[in-house]
Amino acid sequence: MNRFTITLLCALAWNVSGTAQATVSAEADSILKTVQLLPATISAIQAPERSPFPTQTVEAVELAKRDASMDMPFLLRFTPSLVVTSDAGAGIGYTSMRIRGSDQTHINVTINGVALNDAESHQVYWVDLPDLASSVDNLTIQRGVGSSSNGAGAFGATVAIQTMEFNEKAGGRVLLSGGSFGTLRSMAQWSTGEIGSGFYMEGRASRILSNGYMDRSASDLSSMQLGLGYRWDSGQIAYSAMLGHERTEQAWYGVPRIGLDADADSIWAWAANSYEYGYGADSARIEDLIDRGRQHNYYDYADQVDDYRQDHHQVHVSQRLGSWDFGATLHYTAGAGYWEQFREMDDIALYGGTSVITSEDTVTTSNVIRRRWLDNDFFGGILQGSRSLENGGVQFGLGAFQYEGEHFGNPIWMEAGGQSLSPQHRYYDNLGQKSDRYAFVSGDQRLAEGKVNVRGEIQARQVGYSVEGTDNDLRTLQVDTSMTFINPKLGFDYIVSPSSRIFFSVARGSREPVRNDFIDRSTVTYPLAEQLTDYELGWEVSTPEWSMQAVGYFMQYENQLVLTGALNDVGSPIRQNVASSYRAGLEWTNVWRPMNGLQWYSTVTASQNRITEFGFDSGMDPADISFSPNFTASSVVTWEALNRLNEEGVGSTCLIEWSARHVGK
Repeated sequence: MNRFTITLLCALAWNVSGTAQATVSAEADSILKTVQLLPATISAIQAPERSPFPTQTVEAVELAKRDASMDMPFLLRFTPSLVVTSDAGAGIGYTSMRIRGSDQTHINVTINGVALNDAESHQVYWVDLPDLASSVDNLTIQRGVGSSSNGAGAFGATVAIQTMEFNEKAGGRVLLSGGSFGTLRSMAQWSTGEIGSGFYMEGRASRILSNGYMDRSASDLSSMQLGLGYRWDSGQIAYSAMLGHERTEQAWYGVPRIGLDADADSIWAWAANSYEYGYGADSARIEDLIDRGRQHNYYDYADQVDDYRQDHHQVHVSQRLGSWDFGATLHYTAGAGYWEQFREMDDIALYGGTSVITSEDTVTTSNVIRRRWLDNDFFGGILQGSRSLENGGVQFGLGAFQYEGEHFGNPIWMEAGGQSLSPQHRYYDNLGQKSDRYAFVSGDQRLAEGKVNVRGEIQARQVGYSVEGTDNDLRTLQVDTSMTFINPKLGFDYIVSPSSRIFFSVARGSREPVRNDFIDRSTVTYPLAEQLTDYELGWEVSTPEWSMQAVGYFMQYENQLVLTGALNDVGSPIRQNVASSYRAGLEWTNVWRPMNGLQWYSTVTASQNRITEFGFDSGMDPADISFSPNFTASSVVTWEALNRLNEEGVGSTCLIEWSARHVGK
């Protein structure tokens, strides 16, 4: 797959309050920089300054050059080894990403140190926090296992998002934009700067509307963000609230492969046996597939929507005590919503109804409209500390989290007469509960006059998970399990010259199965936890004109959960453990600045992703891991054709960008 884009961005810039603002013309040389240590509240969950892991920092100025109406995966789509998907096809609504072939459930995402991954599914639903990029100060991507962090075990990468760098001066901005597929975005953002003696506040409100590329894939997204805090000489306390609401038309079932390029006769012949899609003799749906092709949406019910609200609340406290920096975080996330679905000729008994007896027949099936709900709460606390020593430093962190998610369904309409079911009637109801406890300690030691840095870490994690109740198909669910993981890591880096360094690390990662792995399993036994040993070797060069990062990696898996090709009742893929598999590859990232205002950024990844042993009598030879391309590349040329901004950020600017992406098989 190839994508080429030319972007022309010309704008007048002004300061709402007339006070000083940072200029947007700062050289974008942060693409390969290692993240600087932040206050203790989040430092322990980001990469150390001398990181022996492949690390990339993306600053807010870089995100601002992308179309911020898109979800975060699309704003990061030019970073190494990253592939994005969009249900609606426009980068707005339900989106996801893979890094090194590992899907979103294997990528650990945190906001200010708090896990964003859903505790049960490990998914990251970026759509629940629309326009998040407008509040991001910077984010750090670690590929591979990376340094110790809270949340689900990271197999593909860790993405650490920081939103707590408050502006020192008052100001604000208003943004209105539009684009393809009826996309409209409005955003207002403000900051008081420091008021009184150490107090500060900031906020943002956003609304994004889009019709989507796919038919019936519109999105109506809104979000708010509020931050306030107080600083003193040796610490600070800060509160952050991020509120999001999404209503999206469902387009996640995809387009049948044959609908992309086959002729009408072939599609009609295929439809007669399309049991996985159920087209059958539905001539209207088949004609729509022939006519609309890639834009066809299997769902044709007008209110086939997903409606979900999620609110994040965080309190961060940091304090210096002697030579130690301590930080504590309390957090609470509340989510509730449903997806509405039209069902053709379902069994009435499934919803607790009774058959309709007429003079001519007994009606046992009916067209039904139902809503499937998730009402969940996630809360916990984190304690962290760090101390710098003469030739190194130590860090520790521990945390405890609890999750409760109630899954239930309501039939809100049934065509068959004689039914007295209440819309509040729950035809299925189950409760998922998860506890997560972890602790880690890490240390750095510098040798050879600081040219060599050795880093060691060890993490212990205990997870408990249970599900009890009935599922959508009225099966009784009974899951009760716990797992304990010990994950050591060791790495070093060597400063070859003031502009060059090399690094090496070996790290162990472990990850528990997700909810669907338990409830969709085809065997009596529970799925096994995944284990990963990750080897990373890298070389970095950085000069004012040129920056480069080259990385070789070998990721050896035990019991990796891979896709079987089957889908469950909502279209989610079913997975199964395989005994042995690996991902190995080479990554190259390049930034060249031949002259002021002109930059060329490029990435190339070549990899092999293989299942070497299935671990069961499948009669199958070693095979490639699905959705793991063996070659990806991206290229972005940026020219700042006009830059007439003064020190207050007032004036005009014009940015011309050419970008291209390639995703192999």
